[in-house]
Amino acid sequence: MRFRKYLLVPWTAIAIYALSSLFAGAAGIGSYRDLLEEKERIFENLEDLETLNQELEGTMDALLYDSETIRIRARELGYGEETERFVRIVGLPGARYRETTAGIVKTAAKPSYIPDRVLRIVSVLAGLTIFLVFFTRDLFSGSSATRPRPLFPD
Repeated sequence: MRFRKYLLVPWTAIAIYALSSLFAGAAGIGSYRDLLEEKERIFENLEDLETLNQELEGTMDALLYDSETIRIRARELGYGEETERFVRIVGLPGARYRETTAGIVKTAAKPSYIPDRVLRIVSVLAGLTIFLVFFTRDLFSGSSATRPRPLFPD
């Protein structure tokens, strides 16, 4: 009867490992939540890139088919026709060519989790701790000869 409680030791270690890997492991709930947040960020970035792509396509179409847009863009870059003369006034802001960025490339960050090896070590240590508690309790309880007798026997 005394040794039946020692069967609790491996089951406790298994339960601690299972629960800790469920919540904090590499494939656990916390890691899954982190990946869902990264997925949201990447979809937002994808929408931003699609919007930027539409703006760039509009600019490209304007440069391909509209001669006035080409003339304005060339003047922004400092070019002109042979008959034109430029006057540069120092200190006044001029029309500058605005740079367009190609977007931001984002990759999914690694989710934060506790490595499997650490979870195994913690669960084994928890099982050993329970074993030591049971063992020291049995060791100090001793035999019935060393136990104090009750004052009022049944």
